[in-house]
Amino acid sequence: MDTISNEYLTEGRAAISARTLILDLLDTGEPPDFSTRDLIRAGTALGLEATGIRTALTRLCQEGRVRAVDRGRYTIGAGAAPLQHRVMGWRDVQRRCRPWGGGWLLAFAGPAERANRTTWRHTMQALELEGFAEAETNIWTRPDNLEGGAAAMRQRLTVLGSAPSLLVVEAMALDDARQARFTTLWPVAELQTAQSGLTARLVSSAGRVPNLPLVEAAAETLLVGREAVRAIIRDPLLPAALRAQDTLSPLIAAMDGYDRLGKSIWRRYLEL
Repeated sequence: MDTISNEYLTEGRAAISARTLILDLLDTGEPPDFSTRDLIRAGTALGLEATGIRTALTRLCQEGRVRAVDRGRYTIGAGAAPLQHRVMGWRDVQRRCRPWGGGWLLAFAGPAERANRTTWRHTMQALELEGFAEAETNIWTRPDNLEGGAAAMRQRLTVLGSAPSLLVVEAMALDDARQARFTTLWPVAELQTAQSGLTARLVSSAGRVPNLPLVEAAAETLLVGREAVRAIIRDPLLPAALRAQDTLSPLIAAMDGYDRLGKSIWRRYLEL
């Protein structure tokens, strides 16, 4: 079963590894493949050694996350395809939303899902990526404001590696106590502050990197852009009633311009 990349979801800005760098570059789909030389040069910009890049590349191929398309050229593999699809769609995440009628999606997990540690970890990662928050013991929830309702959600969670036995249902008319408590499960203020901060960083970096040495500009645009895309695809897509302001739209708009800048810098860097 395909599963999401744990490295992409958990590594921070200062902890990027050879594995994550390779997956990040291939996840963009632009260009669709990279040569070993390109990946090694990319690693150099981040202070990663060639031997580390080659070792990571070999292991990722063995895991099915990366595959060779020609001698010395690589693209994303089936094992990393679900996350690549999510990453490549960061510009359009808000199109997944529909008006919220006050209902909820509930995901129930029990002993069957916990039996296998790997499956359980993938299930928790999938629920987090889809914006679920733990509501009660073995119960996760999110507003039912995404296109397709429970049926589409079951499919997305399965593609992302969750346990097939995970029960996902639509719920309406919760008791007043749960209805009130469920609306407070997400750290909205913290989320919005972080997104506003990232938007400001993108604008600041975009004004600075054209004047940096090319290798420094390449490193900065990858790290800052990566952090912004992670924030976008991890946004829980809460309805307007549950978030004080829309800080996601400005972040996406800022990242759209920054992405074009970063790709132009990387094309020049890799051509050296």
